[in-house]
Amino acid sequence: MSMNITCQQYDLSLDPDIRQAAPYEDLQVCFYALRSADLNSLSELYQDWLTLFENDPHSDLKQHPDYLAHLLPQLQASFPDRPSYLMLCRQQGIPVAAGICCPKDISTKTLRGIGPACQLHGYFLSGNGFLLQEDFQDNETFLAFLLDTTLKFCQRQQATFLFLEDVFIDSPLKHGLDHIKGDCLTYSHTGFQPRSLIRFPRNPADYWNQFRSRSRRKHRKMIRNNSQLELVRVTEPDQVADFLSAAHQVSLNTWQTQRLGLRVKNNDKELNELMFLALHGALRSYLLMDGDRPVAFKVSSQHRGTFHDLEFGYDLDYARQSPGETLLLLILEDLTQHDSPRRYDFGEGDAMYKQRFSSEITQSGSVVLFPKTVKNRSLLCYLNSSSLLDRSVRKILKASGFYTALRQLVRYRKLSSR
Repeated sequence: MSMNITCQQYDLSLDPDIRQAAPYEDLQVCFYALRSADLNSLSELYQDWLTLFENDPHSDLKQHPDYLAHLLPQLQASFPDRPSYLMLCRQQGIPVAAGICCPKDISTKTLRGIGPACQLHGYFLSGNGFLLQEDFQDNETFLAFLLDTTLKFCQRQQATFLFLEDVFIDSPLKHGLDHIKGDCLTYSHTGFQPRSLIRFPRNPADYWNQFRSRSRRKHRKMIRNNSQLELVRVTEPDQVADFLSAAHQVSLNTWQTQRLGLRVKNNDKELNELMFLALHGALRSYLLMDGDRPVAFKVSSQHRGTFHDLEFGYDLDYARQSPGETLLLLILEDLTQHDSPRRYDFGEGDAMYKQRFSSEITQSGSVVLFPKTVKNRSLLCYLNSSSLLDRSVRKILKASGFYTALRQLVRYRKLSSR
């Protein structure tokens, strides 16, 4: 992808507050406004960015410069007056860290605020973190400095917040957040919820040994009973269009669509995103087929040794055949036999099947950072009060059993015989 870039540079190293907070004397922090849909792969900025991405073992594909080139036209159309920014931190002229700030609006309803909704304007950190040189990977003081500096920059752009969509509770980033609690306001509308993972053993096939023999027999029986269903692995660019069409067909009749709205729309945005993954060797999605009819799908990717579970659905007409569990069993078999990842990340949200198949449970959640202002203190007080009321109501409903019954009714309302 070869393009041009128009950058407006903001050197925050000249700010006395930033200079005083810097953990090293020779740090230079610059923010570059990415105003063009084009990014020249031969430019020094692009190469510095790409080098940090390739050398960071924890990099996320949403931090790749080509991903931002792919995303920028959409962001520019939605936020014509608010550019995205690349934060680049150099030590003695050598890039040691980078972060990508993209504009985002959040409704107070999304943040579980009660009453009339209000739109808040801010930025999100693409990839939920920073690209870091090896020597800085676990430096919590340095991460705290980067977070504090990024939030200060967002405040100068008249932004209300900096949003981190998915933070692991045991990650260096979370420890960095803990370091700056006294310098900003923090809020999590999701809270830190259980996050299920699989850590595959050195020999991935040994993963199945964690299950009792009775469970393994049950798994094999389920696969035999559904032997007419075929697993299709989707990794190549020329598979993307057909996969999206099939996933969309399934998505029209899933409980997720009934409860949350259509999950796979088969539009240009989804096509471009999956094509980006495929072209960078990171697409690893699956279909479960009954002859020519798609029964279930999983949108997923694999990057840096981690398999990411992104979206899932099955046709409710096949619910009696347990297509969801069948698909998961076949995927796990494929993962233990072909190009095995080191880790399976089930993604956000808790579920019994995730706990059953996981080997490790941690926690993760969204975090919103607000500059310390009188207005933001009032906003945070309102959000905390609303969140407390929301949790209390949910707790009462769960204790009564009504919450679970309502959830099952919404999820399986077509399954009158269940």
